[in-house]
This record gives sequence, C-alpha cells and structure tokens, in this order.
Amino acid sequence: MWRRLNREDLRGTNPLLPPKGQHYKPQPGLWGVYRDYEILPAPDGSGWHYIQVAGRDTDQQSELVRAYNPLIDTPYLFLEFARVAEQKDPPKALMDWFRRYGLLGITAAYREKEQREPLEGIVFPRRYQDDNGGPWDRVELIWEIVYEYNESLVLYEASLGRDREKLERALFSEDDPEDAEDTRHTLEIRAEASGMDWTDILVDLALKQVVEYALGDLYAFAYPDVNYPDDYLKVDRLTRSWGARNLLGAMGLQFYWLITSAGELSRCKYCGRIISYAPPIPGAGERKPRKDKEFCDSRCRQNYHYHNRIKSGRQSERR
Repeated sequence: MWRRLNREDLRGTNPLLPPKGQHYKPQPGLWGVYRDYEILPAPDGSGWHYIQVAGRDTDQQSELVRAYNPLIDTPYLFLEFARVAEQKDPPKALMDWFRRYGLLGITAAYREKEQREPLEGIVFPRRYQDDNGGPWDRVELIWEIVYEYNESLVLYEASLGRDREKLERALFSEDDPEDAEDTRHTLEIRAEASGMDWTDILVDLALKQVVEYALGDLYAFAYPDVNYPDDYLKVDRLTRSWGARNLLGAMGLQFYWLITSAGELSRCKYCGRIISYAPPIPGAGERKPRKDKEFCDSRCRQNYHYHNRIKSGRQSERR
C-alpha cells in the first residue's frame, strides 16, 4: 500500500544535491526571507489583496533574516507548500510557510531603467523575480496555487498506489457534480471501447493532469544552468544544471524531478523510502549507486532481516 510522500522522497529525487560532506561553489539565485510581511489591498480598488515585505521600498523595510538556495537547501519546498491545504488552519499555515521560506516571487524584479522606459527589441525573461513581493503576489492567486499543488500531489500519490477510491474522489469533484458526471460518463465509454481496466483509466487521466500542473511553472520560472564545484576552472568539471527565478520555479523543478524519476529509483524494502539510482554530480568522486540496492542503509537491512527472518522463524518454531 502506498504511503504519503515525505521529505526524504523529495531529497532522493533531487539531482542537484551534493554528496554528504562536500560543498559546491554557491550559485546565483539566493532567495530572501524577511522578518515581517504585510497584506495590502490592491491600489486600483479592484478588491484583490497582495502580500509583500513589511515597509517595502521605504526606510522602514523589514530586515532580511536569511538568504538560501531553494533548490539545494530546501529540496522539499513543493511538498510542504502543497500540504498547507491539509492543515487545520490553512491561513496560519501559509503565513508560517512564508516566514520560514519567503514569498513566492510572482512580482517581477525590475531595474530602475525598466520602470521608466519600455523595453525595445527582443525581450528576454528576467533572471529572477522579486523576493520582496508586491502587487503581483496576489493573495487570492496564491491560494489558487496552494490548492492546485495539493491536488497534483494527491493525484500523484493516488496514482502511485493505484488507489481507486482516492482517484475518483480527486477526479470527480463534488463542487461541480454536473462536470464530474460528464467526466465519469466519458471515461466509462472509453473503458468499454478500449477494454482497459477502470483503475488504469483513472490513473491515465490523473497523470495527464499531474504533468500539466508540473510543466506550467517550469515554462515560466525555471531555466537551464551550468553547475560547477570550487575548481570550476577545469573545463571537464562543468556540468548541466537548473536554476529557478523564484520559489514557484524551485517547486516546479522539485515536482518535475519527483514524477520523472521512476526509472532512477526504487524503494527500501524495510522503510519504503526512495533509493535513488541517479548518477552523482560529475567530479564529486562518488560511485554511481548499485542497481540491485534494496535498502537505504545498513540499519534498514538489519531490521528487515530481523523482522522477516529471525523473528518470523522464532514464531514458527513456537507453533
């Protein structure tokens, strides 16, 4: 039976994490976390609200608490953001998440010249968004993203476990009974025409939605990059990597790595955690993990041996 994904599942599928005990030259793209944030009404009176660093663009702006690399330091951002929707007090959980990891960064980081003059010619995406927040970090939009991320996580977990009940509950929304009934009817016709198992039909639809969710933020907020260790002057040490313009890009990459890593991982026979077969970062001096590895560490191997061989053997002898 499939269990809920946890932090270790996300760590195990992140190809950018350096081996334990080794450190790489910090890459650009550090994200700021500030002391206080404030929610303000939209300046045009449209009824929207947005969030930003308290006192943004004033002499009283809230202080920077820390700066970190979301892709390296917090490989589980996607998971914890998606879980906000499941908390007893989601609004409090969301604000706690912001105070821990910073704002999403939907507002673009403009240069002064860009604010005064329109850009001419080819317009390239800006390398980074603004970690101070602003008018585009709309609270109502952020809540839409929270529930979209949660839906994609639930669909993926249910697909992995082939959990028919959870798949039906996620795919056939009670909020729109008419649409749910139309979707169910369409799928039933497809199942009858193709001869496919009903659960296979549900998994297929769920994964299509998961992929659609995963690709959206990649297109807008992630980009290919070059990674290098401290001795980067050696040409053969340059390796392919990824960068993120904001936390949406970072979370999009984390989810992308998770759902596309099936061929490079298995699960520990004892605890169920992910065992990654992805090769280490080139030049790190680490061996590629063995394909026949069954346990994440020696402790799990010993526990499995005890519970499935020694303990079960003793119980059979007593009988």
